[in-house]
Amino acid sequence: MKKVNLLAAAVLAASMSAPAFADYTPNAYFNGYMRAGVGFDKNGHTNGSDDVAHKVGRLGSESRLYGEIGLGADVAKVDDTVWTVNTMLAVSTDEEGSWVGNNALAFRQFNVEVKGLFDADKDAKVWVGKKYVQRQDIHIIDTYYYDISGNGAGIENVSLGAGKFSTAFVQNTDQNNIFDVRYNFPLWDGASFQVGNAYVQQKKQKESDNQLNGNTVTLEFSQGFNGGWNKTVFQWFKGASAAAAQVQGWNHNDEEDGNAYKLWNFGETTIVGDLKMFHAVDYAYQKLDGIDGNTKKVKTFHAVVRPWYKLTKMTRLYVELGAYGQYTKYDDGDKEHDRMQKATLAYAVTPDAGNFWSRPEIRVYTTWLHGTDKDAVFSAGYRKGSTDITVGVQAEAWW
Repeated sequence: MKKVNLLAAAVLAASMSAPAFADYTPNAYFNGYMRAGVGFDKNGHTNGSDDVAHKVGRLGSESRLYGEIGLGADVAKVDDTVWTVNTMLAVSTDEEGSWVGNNALAFRQFNVEVKGLFDADKDAKVWVGKKYVQRQDIHIIDTYYYDISGNGAGIENVSLGAGKFSTAFVQNTDQNNIFDVRYNFPLWDGASFQVGNAYVQQKKQKESDNQLNGNTVTLEFSQGFNGGWNKTVFQWFKGASAAAAQVQGWNHNDEEDGNAYKLWNFGETTIVGDLKMFHAVDYAYQKLDGIDGNTKKVKTFHAVVRPWYKLTKMTRLYVELGAYGQYTKYDDGDKEHDRMQKATLAYAVTPDAGNFWSRPEIRVYTTWLHGTDKDAVFSAGYRKGSTDITVGVQAEAWW
């Protein structure tokens, strides 16, 4: 903790030594996220897999260490404008020893934000640098369905009519330019609607490369629901975006394009009293044309439910059930079918057991996993087989 305090103090000291204004004292920010766990399967191997988490739910599937430390400061204020510098360092490793290996550290964010530049709209924000650009995720499957984060520039929350308009230009790989616009507006009490469009332009590496551009339209409807909330999202993907089936860039060697759509529904609700539930369900259809002339059609389905019950002020019981299926059919007659199921039981301790988002949280769990593919990987690349049982303990926090 002393090291973190020293780091935060260093950022604040640096900001105060900058040419700020005598009547303004910079504000320092410290925020972050971490998750870590340890466990094993019936053969004694480390458990946990990102692939499992995305397909059938993350509870009981997080063995690796991942963390983010964000440090920033409001470094200057002129009239109604506030100038802010944000940084974020991340660590990710699957190594089990006490020493983190090479290539495990990364700068996730490093940007400057200015709020209040426009006299007519003091809530609008201008930013330049490396940034998480209004990312939108589904927590229980650890999936960002709208994420163009990277190095770029943009304007956020500009008042337009009844809603807010945002736009950004981002390079999130060395081969992509992304142009994004979004408009979010209220409908009625507790409800809102957002329209977004992300166009991806691929940068050609050499003259002979195919230029696979793509476009994604996203429609989102949010509504307060039964002590919680619910969101329905429809996405239509065109061109190379259809292969990814989520808003992002891709690498130059992806050689498919076509059409696709995806329908999501997720949220949290109160069933009765202290019994609550978070769920995520989606269906996707992709028609992809490969450069080899072999067209394929892919249907994908995910369903994850996590009911939980508050036992005491700081303890709760989780059950997470997940199912995944993917069916692929090629024009040449070949077919592929992949399925996976999971059930996890977990006991958790957290400061406020009645709030789903309460963190830090420590969990003890056991998980049953099953897949139709005998080579399905369930435990960090070691144990392979159609069925596995794992046990472990996890910690997760954000602040």
